[in-house]
Amino acid sequence: MPERICPMCGRSSREVEFIGSLCKDCFVKKYGIARLPEQVEVTYCTSCHAHRTSGRWSDPYQSLEESLTDYLEAYLANKVKPVEPLESVGIDGVRLELQGGTATAYVDLEGSYGDVKVKGTAVVKVMLKPTLCPVCSSRKTGEGYTAVVQLRSYPRSISKVKHLSERVQRIVASIGDDIVKVEERKEGLDVYVREHSAARVLATRLRSEFNAKVIETYKGRGDRLKLYVSVRLATVSPGDVLEVDGTPYFYMGDSQNGLLLINLETGKRAVMTPDELWDQGFKLYEGQNLERMMLLSRQGNRYVLVGDEGSIEVPSDQVEAFTETVNEGDHFLVYLSRRRIYLVRREE
Repeated sequence: MPERICPMCGRSSREVEFIGSLCKDCFVKKYGIARLPEQVEVTYCTSCHAHRTSGRWSDPYQSLEESLTDYLEAYLANKVKPVEPLESVGIDGVRLELQGGTATAYVDLEGSYGDVKVKGTAVVKVMLKPTLCPVCSSRKTGEGYTAVVQLRSYPRSISKVKHLSERVQRIVASIGDDIVKVEERKEGLDVYVREHSAARVLATRLRSEFNAKVIETYKGRGDRLKLYVSVRLATVSPGDVLEVDGTPYFYMGDSQNGLLLINLETGKRAVMTPDELWDQGFKLYEGQNLERMMLLSRQGNRYVLVGDEGSIEVPSDQVEAFTETVNEGDHFLVYLSRRRIYLVRREE
C-alpha cells in the first residue's frame, strides 16, 4: 500500500494510522468522533439529588454531581452516533463542571474504524431544572400520605426502654422513602406512609418482632380515604412474669408458633400465639407471690432464701431455677407457688 501523507499535519502513514485521507488525530480534530446533543436538560431534586428519567424518579444520591453523571451517561449512551466512516463509538466517562444553574459535561469518547482506535472529548451544555421530587415534597408539606401506622405499646412505654426504642426506630427506618413523616405522641408514634402496601409491610415486621396486635380501619372518603393501621406492641421480654387471664406465667422466649410460657401454678409449658395473648388479656404480674430474695445457703438438699418478709427453707426438689447458675449470696426474683419455688431471674 503506497505511503500516505496527511494534508493537515504532514505526517505519513508510516508514523500514524489513517482514517480516509487524514491521520486519525487530524480526523478527530476536524470531524470529531460522535454526534451528540449540544444541550441536555436535567430535572433534579434539590433535597435528595434524585433525577427524573422518562417521567420516573431515580433513587436518592449523595451528591448532585453523582446524580447528573449517572443520568448523562445513561441518556447520552442512547443518543451517541459515530461520525462517518467510524464504525462504532462508546462513552468512556463523563466529567462535570457545575456553574450555578447550568453545567458543562465533558464526554470522553472512544471510537473505532477497523483496527484503528480513536479517542476524543465532546462538550455538552447541561441545563439544570431544580425542583422537589414527590417524596421530598411530601415530607416537606406533610401531605402525600395514604396510610397512618399508629404505634402504641403495652405494658411498657417504648420511650422508657432504650433497646425497645432502638428496635422500633430501626424497623420504621427500614421502609425508608415511603415514610412521609413521623410524629411522636404521648402514647407512641404515628408513622405517615405514602402507600398502603408499605404500611402493611411495616405492620407485619412490627408484629413479628413485638408480638403485636394489628387492626386496620379506613377513614375519609374518595381521594381523602386513608388507611389507619393500629399496631399494639407487646413490650415484654423473656424473663418477665406475666399474668394472662388471671394466671401467672413465666415468659421463656419465642418460637415459630408463638410465645413459650410456663404456668407457674401447674408447672406446665404452653405455647400462646400473639392473638391468643391479646384476646385473653395480659399484664405484668404484680401479685404478692412475687418477691425479691437472696439465696442465703444451699446445703445438702435444702435451700434457705431470705427476703423482706422473712426467710423460708425448702427442699431442693421443690426449687426450679430459670437461670443458668445458682450461687449462695445471689439475689433472685422469686415466685412462690403452692407447689414449688421458682427462681425466675437473677437480680442485681
